[in-house]
Amino acid sequence: MRLSCLFLFFAIASLPASAFAEEKSETRLRLFTPAWRNIGEQKPQDVAKKFTVIYGHLNPAPFHEGNPDALCLKYILGPYVDKAELDRIPRQAVASNARGGVVKAREWANWLVVPDSKEWLAHLETRVPALMNSDFDGLFVDSMGTAPVSEGYTDTIAINPHTRKPYTKAEWIRAENVMLRKIREIMPKGKIVTLNGLGPGFRYWTEPEENSPRALLDNVDGAMSERIWRDPKTKLTAWPKLERWMQDIRMIQDVERRGLMGFWWTKCWSNGATSRHEPGADKLVPQWLRFSLASYLLAAGPKSYFNFDTDRDDKPKSNAAEYFPEYDAPLGHAVGDMQAIGSTGAFVRRFSDGAVLVNPTDQPIPGITLPWPELANALLHSAGEKMSYRGPFELPAHTGLILTTRP
Repeated sequence: MRLSCLFLFFAIASLPASAFAEEKSETRLRLFTPAWRNIGEQKPQDVAKKFTVIYGHLNPAPFHEGNPDALCLKYILGPYVDKAELDRIPRQAVASNARGGVVKAREWANWLVVPDSKEWLAHLETRVPALMNSDFDGLFVDSMGTAPVSEGYTDTIAINPHTRKPYTKAEWIRAENVMLRKIREIMPKGKIVTLNGLGPGFRYWTEPEENSPRALLDNVDGAMSERIWRDPKTKLTAWPKLERWMQDIRMIQDVERRGLMGFWWTKCWSNGATSRHEPGADKLVPQWLRFSLASYLLAAGPKSYFNFDTDRDDKPKSNAAEYFPEYDAPLGHAVGDMQAIGSTGAFVRRFSDGAVLVNPTDQPIPGITLPWPELANALLHSAGEKMSYRGPFELPAHTGLILTTRP
Protein backbone atom coordinates (compact mmCIF):
# COMPACT_ATOMS: atom_id res chain seq x y z
CA MET A 1 0.00 0.00 0.00
CA ARG A 2 1.32 3.44 -0.86
CA LEU A 3 1.12 5.91 2.02
CA SER A 4 2.62 9.37 2.15
CA CYS A 5 2.54 12.40 4.42
CA LEU A 6 2.65 16.11 3.86
CA PHE A 7 6.10 17.72 3.48
CA LEU A 8 7.79 14.32 3.15
CA PHE A 9 8.02 14.14 -0.63
CA PHE A 10 10.68 16.80 -1.10
CA ALA A 11 13.09 15.22 1.39
CA ILE A 12 12.51 11.58 0.60
CA ALA A 13 15.77 11.04 -1.27
CA SER A 14 17.86 12.08 1.71
CA LEU A 15 15.98 10.14 4.38
CA PRO A 16 17.27 6.77 5.56
CA ALA A 17 14.74 3.93 5.51
CA SER A 18 14.28 4.08 9.29
CA ALA A 19 13.49 7.81 9.16
CA PHE A 20 10.99 7.25 6.35
CA ALA A 21 9.18 4.59 8.37
CA GLU A 22 9.13 6.87 11.42
CA GLU A 23 7.66 9.78 9.42
CA LYS A 24 4.89 7.52 8.14
CA SER A 25 3.98 6.40 11.66
CA GLU A 26 3.84 9.92 13.10
CA THR A 27 0.71 11.98 13.61
CA ARG A 28 1.05 15.11 11.52
CA LEU A 29 -1.05 17.03 9.02
CA ARG A 30 -2.05 14.90 6.05
CA LEU A 31 -4.34 16.08 3.25
CA PHE A 32 -6.67 14.35 0.80
CA THR A 33 -8.79 15.71 -2.03
CA PRO A 34 -12.28 14.62 -3.17
CA ALA A 35 -11.14 15.24 -6.74
CA TRP A 36 -14.28 13.94 -8.42
CA ARG A 37 -14.96 17.69 -8.09
CA ASN A 38 -11.68 18.26 -9.96
CA ILE A 39 -8.52 20.13 -8.95
CA GLY A 40 -9.03 23.51 -10.60
CA GLU A 41 -6.24 24.75 -12.85
CA GLN A 42 -3.52 22.94 -10.89
CA LYS A 43 -1.22 20.30 -12.30
CA PRO A 44 -1.80 16.77 -10.97
CA GLN A 45 1.93 16.43 -10.27
CA ASP A 46 1.81 19.44 -7.94
CA VAL A 47 -1.41 18.40 -6.24
CA ALA A 48 -0.03 14.95 -5.39
CA LYS A 49 2.88 16.46 -3.46
CA LYS A 50 0.43 18.07 -1.04
CA PHE A 51 -2.76 15.98 -1.20
CA THR A 52 -1.50 12.44 -0.90
CA VAL A 53 -4.84 10.66 -1.31
CA ILE A 54 -6.81 11.60 -4.43
CA TYR A 55 -10.39 10.43 -5.00
CA GLY A 56 -12.12 10.61 -8.36
CA HIS A 57 -11.91 9.73 -12.02
CA LEU A 58 -8.78 11.63 -13.07
CA ASN A 59 -5.94 9.68 -14.67
CA PRO A 60 -3.67 8.42 -11.86
CA ALA A 61 -0.47 8.51 -13.95
CA PRO A 62 0.40 12.21 -13.55
CA PHE A 63 -0.40 12.11 -9.83
CA HIS A 64 1.91 9.13 -9.38
CA GLU A 65 4.52 10.92 -11.47
CA GLY A 66 4.41 13.86 -9.04
CA ASN A 67 4.43 11.64 -5.96
CA PRO A 68 4.92 7.86 -6.28
CA ASP A 69 3.51 7.44 -2.76
CA ALA A 70 0.20 9.14 -3.55
CA LEU A 71 -2.92 6.97 -3.52
CA CYS A 72 -5.41 7.43 -6.36
CA LEU A 73 -8.78 5.84 -5.61
CA LYS A 74 -11.45 5.36 -8.25
CA TYR A 75 -14.84 6.87 -7.40
CA ILE A 76 -17.98 4.73 -7.70
CA LEU A 77 -21.55 5.58 -6.67
CA GLY A 78 -21.88 2.84 -4.06
CA PRO A 79 -25.52 1.71 -3.81
CA TYR A 80 -26.55 3.94 -6.74
CA VAL A 81 -26.16 3.81 -10.53
CA ASP A 82 -26.34 6.52 -13.15
CA LYS A 83 -28.70 6.37 -16.14
CA ALA A 84 -26.23 4.56 -18.40
CA GLU A 85 -25.61 1.83 -15.85
CA LEU A 86 -29.31 1.66 -14.95
CA ASP A 87 -30.02 0.63 -18.53
CA ARG A 88 -27.39 -2.13 -18.42
CA ILE A 89 -28.30 -4.00 -15.23
CA PRO A 90 -31.25 -6.37 -14.56
CA ARG A 91 -34.36 -4.77 -13.11
CA GLN A 92 -34.06 -7.06 -10.07
CA ALA A 93 -30.82 -5.26 -9.15
CA VAL A 94 -32.65 -1.91 -8.88
CA ALA A 95 -34.52 -0.88 -5.72
CA SER A 96 -38.30 -0.52 -5.93
CA ASN A 97 -40.76 1.69 -4.09
CA ALA A 98 -44.18 0.60 -2.80
CA ARG A 99 -45.71 1.16 -6.26
CA GLY A 100 -43.09 -0.96 -7.98
CA GLY A 101 -41.26 1.99 -9.50
CA VAL A 102 -37.57 2.72 -9.33
CA VAL A 103 -36.13 4.82 -6.51
CA LYS A 104 -34.25 7.95 -7.61
CA ALA A 105 -31.94 10.18 -5.59
CA ARG A 106 -33.74 13.43 -4.81
CA GLU A 107 -31.02 15.81 -6.02
CA TRP A 108 -29.09 13.75 -8.58
CA ALA A 109 -29.75 11.61 -11.63
CA ASN A 110 -28.82 8.44 -9.74
CA TRP A 111 -30.97 5.41 -8.92
CA LEU A 112 -30.81 3.17 -5.86
CA VAL A 113 -29.91 -0.52 -6.18
CA VAL A 114 -30.57 -3.56 -3.99
CA PRO A 115 -27.05 -3.91 -2.54
CA ASP A 116 -27.31 -7.60 -1.64
CA SER A 117 -29.28 -8.84 -4.65
CA LYS A 118 -27.65 -11.66 -6.61
CA GLU A 119 -28.08 -9.63 -9.80
CA TRP A 120 -26.20 -6.62 -8.39
CA LEU A 121 -23.45 -8.80 -6.94
CA ALA A 122 -23.03 -10.56 -10.28
CA HIS A 123 -22.72 -7.14 -11.94
CA LEU A 124 -19.97 -6.18 -9.48
CA GLU A 125 -18.03 -9.33 -10.35
CA THR A 126 -17.34 -7.92 -13.80
CA ARG A 127 -17.42 -4.21 -13.08
CA VAL A 128 -14.93 -4.04 -10.20
CA PRO A 129 -12.10 -6.01 -11.88
CA ALA A 130 -12.55 -3.89 -15.00
CA LEU A 131 -12.16 -0.68 -12.97
CA MET A 132 -9.15 -2.06 -11.13
CA ASN A 133 -7.38 -3.16 -14.30
CA SER A 134 -5.74 0.25 -14.23
CA ASP A 135 -3.30 2.47 -12.34
CA PHE A 136 -5.87 3.21 -9.65
CA ASP A 137 -4.81 2.08 -6.18
CA GLY A 138 -8.28 1.09 -5.07
CA LEU A 139 -11.95 2.07 -4.87
CA PHE A 140 -13.85 4.83 -3.12
CA VAL A 141 -17.43 3.67 -2.56
CA ASP A 142 -19.64 6.73 -2.14
CA SER A 143 -23.05 7.20 -0.49
CA MET A 144 -22.86 4.39 2.03
CA GLY A 145 -24.35 4.33 5.51
CA THR A 146 -28.00 4.85 6.41
CA ALA A 147 -28.72 8.13 4.60
CA PRO A 148 -30.27 6.47 1.49
CA VAL A 149 -33.06 4.95 3.59
CA SER A 150 -33.45 7.39 6.47
CA GLU A 151 -32.81 11.03 5.59
CA GLY A 152 -34.91 11.90 2.55
CA TYR A 153 -32.08 11.39 0.06
CA THR A 154 -34.45 9.62 -2.35
CA ASP A 155 -37.70 10.78 -3.95
CA THR A 156 -39.55 7.65 -2.79
CA ILE A 157 -38.96 5.08 -0.06
CA ALA A 158 -37.09 1.88 -0.97
CA ILE A 159 -38.79 -1.41 -0.12
CA ASN A 160 -36.73 -4.32 1.17
CA PRO A 161 -37.49 -7.22 -1.23
CA HIS A 162 -36.89 -9.71 1.58
CA THR A 163 -39.54 -8.24 3.91
CA ARG A 164 -41.73 -6.27 1.45
CA LYS A 165 -41.55 -3.36 3.89
CA PRO A 166 -39.41 -0.21 3.95
CA TYR A 167 -35.81 -0.93 4.87
CA THR A 168 -34.84 -0.45 8.48
CA LYS A 169 -31.42 1.06 9.13
CA ALA A 170 -30.06 -2.28 10.29
CA GLU A 171 -31.38 -4.10 7.20
CA TRP A 172 -29.83 -1.53 4.89
CA ILE A 173 -26.48 -1.69 6.66
CA ARG A 174 -26.52 -5.52 6.42
CA ALA A 175 -27.24 -5.32 2.68
CA GLU A 176 -24.40 -2.81 2.19
CA ASN A 177 -22.05 -5.12 4.08
CA VAL A 178 -22.89 -7.94 1.67
CA MET A 179 -21.94 -5.61 -1.19
CA LEU A 180 -18.70 -4.53 0.51
CA ARG A 181 -17.67 -8.12 1.22
CA LYS A 182 -18.22 -8.97 -2.45
CA ILE A 183 -16.08 -6.01 -3.48
CA ARG A 184 -13.30 -7.06 -1.08
CA GLU A 185 -13.48 -10.62 -2.39
CA ILE A 186 -12.98 -9.63 -6.01
CA MET A 187 -10.52 -6.75 -5.53
CA PRO A 188 -7.06 -7.49 -6.97
CA LYS A 189 -4.32 -8.03 -4.42
CA GLY A 190 -2.82 -4.81 -3.11
CA LYS A 191 -5.82 -2.62 -3.97
CA ILE A 192 -7.74 -0.96 -1.16
CA VAL A 193 -11.41 -0.17 -0.46
CA THR A 194 -12.65 3.00 1.21
CA LEU A 195 -16.13 4.41 1.68
CA ASN A 196 -18.03 7.61 2.26
CA GLY A 197 -20.97 7.55 4.63
CA LEU A 198 -19.86 8.05 8.22
CA GLY A 199 -21.80 11.29 8.36
CA PRO A 200 -21.66 13.49 11.46
CA GLY A 201 -20.59 12.05 14.78
CA PHE A 202 -24.12 11.80 16.16
CA ARG A 203 -24.99 9.41 13.32
CA TYR A 204 -21.75 7.47 13.77
CA TRP A 205 -22.53 6.88 17.46
CA THR A 206 -26.09 5.67 16.84
CA GLU A 207 -27.01 2.74 19.07
CA PRO A 208 -27.32 -0.14 18.63
CA GLU A 209 -24.23 -0.37 16.41
CA GLU A 210 -26.13 -2.37 13.76
CA ASN A 211 -28.00 0.89 12.95
CA SER A 212 -24.76 2.87 12.61
CA PRO A 213 -22.37 3.28 9.67
CA ARG A 214 -19.58 2.13 11.96
CA ALA A 215 -21.00 -1.38 11.43
CA LEU A 216 -19.53 -1.16 7.91
CA LEU A 217 -15.94 -0.60 9.01
CA ASP A 218 -14.88 -4.26 9.20
CA ASN A 219 -15.03 -4.46 5.42
CA VAL A 220 -12.96 -1.43 4.38
CA ASP A 221 -9.47 0.03 4.67
CA GLY A 222 -10.68 3.56 5.28
CA ALA A 223 -13.76 5.75 5.59
CA MET A 224 -14.80 9.36 5.11
CA SER A 225 -17.15 11.85 6.73
CA GLU A 226 -18.20 14.82 4.63
CA ARG A 227 -20.26 16.39 7.41
CA ILE A 228 -17.75 16.79 10.20
CA TRP A 229 -17.93 19.90 12.45
CA ARG A 230 -20.73 21.46 10.32
CA ASP A 231 -23.52 20.72 7.87
CA PRO A 232 -22.52 22.26 4.52
CA LYS A 233 -25.78 24.20 4.12
CA THR A 234 -25.83 25.89 7.52
CA LYS A 235 -24.98 29.52 8.17
CA LEU A 236 -21.44 30.48 9.03
CA THR A 237 -22.63 31.48 12.49
CA ALA A 238 -24.04 27.98 13.20
CA TRP A 239 -21.25 26.57 15.38
CA PRO A 240 -21.51 23.02 16.73
CA LYS A 241 -22.63 22.54 20.30
CA LEU A 242 -19.98 21.07 22.58
CA GLU A 243 -21.66 17.64 22.66
CA ARG A 244 -21.77 17.35 18.87
CA TRP A 245 -18.18 18.63 18.56
CA MET A 246 -17.01 15.95 21.00
CA GLN A 247 -18.91 13.24 19.09
CA ASP A 248 -16.94 14.23 15.97
CA ILE A 249 -13.68 14.17 17.93
CA ARG A 250 -14.46 10.67 19.23
CA MET A 251 -15.38 9.52 15.71
CA ILE A 252 -11.93 10.46 14.38
CA GLN A 253 -10.28 8.72 17.32
CA ASP A 254 -12.39 5.58 16.91
CA VAL A 255 -11.63 5.19 13.20
CA GLU A 256 -7.94 5.60 13.95
CA ARG A 257 -8.16 3.12 16.84
CA ARG A 258 -9.53 0.55 14.40
CA GLY A 259 -6.38 0.92 12.28
CA LEU A 260 -8.27 2.49 9.37
CA MET A 261 -7.55 5.50 7.23
CA GLY A 262 -9.89 8.35 8.17
CA PHE A 263 -10.85 11.15 5.78
CA TRP A 264 -12.39 14.25 7.35
CA TRP A 265 -13.94 16.76 4.94
CA THR A 266 -15.32 20.08 6.20
CA LYS A 267 -17.51 21.87 3.65
CA CYS A 268 -18.01 25.60 4.08
CA TRP A 269 -20.98 25.90 1.69
CA SER A 270 -23.75 27.75 3.49
CA ASN A 271 -26.06 27.94 0.47
CA GLY A 272 -25.03 24.58 -0.94
CA ALA A 273 -22.41 26.16 -3.21
CA THR A 274 -20.36 28.74 -1.32
CA SER A 275 -20.36 30.74 1.89
CA ARG A 276 -18.22 33.61 0.67
CA HIS A 277 -21.17 35.96 0.14
CA GLU A 278 -22.48 35.72 3.70
CA PRO A 279 -22.09 38.71 6.03
CA GLY A 280 -18.73 38.53 7.74
CA ALA A 281 -17.45 35.74 5.48
CA ASP A 282 -14.03 37.39 5.21
CA LYS A 283 -13.51 36.66 8.91
CA LEU A 284 -15.80 33.68 9.48
CA VAL A 285 -14.47 31.42 6.70
CA PRO A 286 -10.85 31.64 7.99
CA GLN A 287 -12.20 31.13 11.51
CA TRP A 288 -13.98 27.95 10.34
CA LEU A 289 -10.81 26.76 8.62
CA ARG A 290 -8.70 27.12 11.76
CA PHE A 291 -11.46 25.74 14.00
CA SER A 292 -11.97 22.60 11.89
CA LEU A 293 -8.25 22.09 11.17
CA ALA A 294 -7.25 22.47 14.83
CA SER A 295 -10.12 20.20 15.92
CA TYR A 296 -8.97 17.55 13.43
CA LEU A 297 -5.38 17.85 14.67
CA LEU A 298 -6.50 17.39 18.27
CA ALA A 299 -7.94 13.96 17.42
CA ALA A 300 -5.91 12.80 14.40
CA GLY A 301 -3.63 9.79 14.22
CA PRO A 302 -1.07 8.66 11.61
CA LYS A 303 -3.84 7.50 9.24
CA SER A 304 -6.01 10.62 9.45
CA TYR A 305 -6.44 13.03 6.51
CA PHE A 306 -8.12 16.44 6.18
CA ASN A 307 -9.79 18.62 3.56
CA PHE A 308 -11.43 22.04 3.84
CA ASP A 309 -13.59 23.26 0.97
CA THR A 310 -14.98 26.79 0.55
CA ASP A 311 -16.63 26.58 -2.89
CA ARG A 312 -18.49 23.74 -4.55
CA ASP A 313 -18.88 25.56 -7.87
CA ASP A 314 -15.49 27.22 -8.24
CA LYS A 315 -15.04 29.19 -11.45
CA PRO A 316 -13.72 28.71 -14.05
CA LYS A 317 -13.02 25.12 -12.97
CA SER A 318 -14.10 23.30 -9.83
CA ASN A 319 -11.30 22.81 -7.30
CA ALA A 320 -11.51 20.37 -4.41
CA ALA A 321 -7.79 20.73 -3.71
CA GLU A 322 -7.82 24.16 -2.09
CA TYR A 323 -4.59 24.89 -0.25
CA PHE A 324 -4.32 27.35 2.63
CA PRO A 325 -1.36 29.03 4.40
CA GLU A 326 -2.29 27.20 7.62
CA TYR A 327 -1.21 23.96 5.95
CA ASP A 328 2.38 25.22 5.80
CA ALA A 329 2.61 25.84 9.54
CA PRO A 330 5.90 24.36 10.88
CA LEU A 331 4.00 22.40 13.54
CA GLY A 332 5.85 19.11 13.27
CA HIS A 333 4.33 15.91 14.65
CA ALA A 334 2.19 15.17 17.70
CA VAL A 335 4.08 14.23 20.85
CA GLY A 336 1.06 13.60 23.06
CA ASP A 337 -2.68 13.18 23.10
CA MET A 338 -5.45 15.75 23.27
CA GLN A 339 -6.05 17.06 26.79
CA ALA A 340 -8.34 19.51 28.53
CA ILE A 341 -6.88 22.78 29.81
CA GLY A 342 -8.14 22.44 33.35
CA SER A 343 -11.88 23.11 33.55
CA THR A 344 -11.81 25.99 31.05
CA GLY A 345 -13.63 24.11 28.29
CA ALA A 346 -10.62 24.44 25.96
CA PHE A 347 -8.53 21.55 24.64
CA VAL A 348 -4.90 21.39 23.58
CA ARG A 349 -2.41 18.99 22.03
CA ARG A 350 1.37 19.28 22.01
CA PHE A 351 3.30 18.97 18.75
CA SER A 352 7.05 18.84 18.32
CA ASP A 353 7.20 22.48 17.23
CA GLY A 354 4.11 23.98 18.81
CA ALA A 355 0.58 23.14 19.87
CA VAL A 356 -3.02 23.24 18.65
CA LEU A 357 -5.87 24.62 20.76
CA VAL A 358 -9.63 24.69 20.37
CA ASN A 359 -12.31 26.50 22.30
CA PRO A 360 -15.51 24.69 21.22
CA THR A 361 -17.68 26.61 23.69
CA ASP A 362 -19.80 29.69 23.03
CA GLN A 363 -17.90 31.81 25.57
CA PRO A 364 -14.40 33.36 25.42
CA ILE A 365 -11.92 31.80 27.82
CA PRO A 366 -9.51 34.22 29.53
CA GLY A 367 -6.18 33.37 31.11
CA ILE A 368 -5.16 30.48 28.84
CA THR A 369 -1.68 29.16 29.66
CA LEU A 370 -0.25 26.13 27.88
CA PRO A 371 0.49 23.23 30.25
CA TRP A 372 4.14 22.77 29.24
CA PRO A 373 6.86 24.94 30.83
CA GLU A 374 8.73 25.40 27.57
CA LEU A 375 5.59 26.80 25.88
CA ALA A 376 3.79 28.48 28.79
CA ASN A 377 5.64 31.78 28.40
CA ALA A 378 7.03 31.35 24.90
CA LEU A 379 6.16 33.63 22.00
CA LEU A 380 4.02 31.49 19.69
CA HIS A 381 2.99 32.31 16.14
CA SER A 382 -0.57 31.68 14.94
CA ALA A 383 -0.70 29.99 11.53
CA GLY A 384 -2.83 31.87 9.01
CA GLU A 385 -2.92 35.01 11.15
CA LYS A 386 -0.44 37.82 11.51
CA MET A 387 -0.61 37.37 15.25
CA SER A 388 1.52 36.03 18.06
CA TYR A 389 0.48 34.79 21.49
CA ARG A 390 2.23 34.61 24.82
CA GLY A 391 0.41 33.18 27.84
CA PRO A 392 -1.78 33.94 29.57
CA PHE A 393 -4.09 34.99 26.72
CA GLU A 394 -7.80 34.96 25.90
CA LEU A 395 -9.18 32.29 23.56
CA PRO A 396 -12.36 33.51 21.85
CA ALA A 397 -15.45 31.34 21.46
CA HIS A 398 -15.45 28.85 18.57
CA THR A 399 -11.75 29.37 17.91
CA GLY A 400 -9.02 27.05 16.79
CA LEU A 401 -5.35 28.02 16.88
CA ILE A 402 -2.34 26.35 15.28
CA LEU A 403 0.55 27.79 17.29
CA THR A 404 4.19 27.25 16.34
CA THR A 405 7.48 28.12 17.94
CA ARG A 406 8.73 29.70 14.74
CA PRO A 407 6.94 31.68 11.99
